[in-house]
Amino acid sequence: METELNIEKKKFFHSLTISLLMVAFVVLAFVVNYIFTLNWNDYGVQPRTFLGLLGIITMPFLHENWAHLFSNCLPLLFLLFGLYYYFGKKASLILLMQLLLTGTLTWIIGRNDTHIGASGLVYALAFFMITVSIIKKEVHMMGYTLIIIFLYGSIIWGFFPALFPNQNISWEGHLSGAISGVILAVFYRHEGPQRKEYFLDEEDEKEEEIESEKHEDKKNIPL
Repeated sequence: METELNIEKKKFFHSLTISLLMVAFVVLAFVVNYIFTLNWNDYGVQPRTFLGLLGIITMPFLHENWAHLFSNCLPLLFLLFGLYYYFGKKASLILLMQLLLTGTLTWIIGRNDTHIGASGLVYALAFFMITVSIIKKEVHMMGYTLIIIFLYGSIIWGFFPALFPNQNISWEGHLSGAISGVILAVFYRHEGPQRKEYFLDEEDEKEEEIESEKHEDKKNIPL
């Protein structure tokens, strides 16, 4: 029989492996596009156009340059790990829903330009984890959320492009990701770890019942 420690180790390394593979695929897509000059970035989200619908799927795999890529890789790895560690078999479905919802909202509200990058998905994952941990009030997830806030709390400024005048930031993608994360956190609030509830043992319950009965008897004594 597997011990709890062995189960946790397997869970940890399984989550880490999946996360690393996904981020590696994002890096590989950029490298192939960069080396062979394939112009894949033209296939990002182009709001309210038929061709732009393809970008709903491709957007997280397309990046403008190395700096853009690496700024997304580390938070993406960290957040994907948390998603798979805490939500197990449901994690892939949640991730797919985040991808589709974030891309669709960006397609609806975005400016008439091409939107690329995994930052929308990063926002979706971050706001999902933060919101669902607040709803659940589960100790371990709340601890993980505090780490997210500590490391990536500054992502909140990504909603304000005026703060980055020299960068063409897709604040619509960030906002779409945040909205998607919150919606899916509410929808999947019953999945993953749940807050532990503690119950009194039988003797304590009997003592409470006896005390309650005594209290009621005193109330019923006629004056």
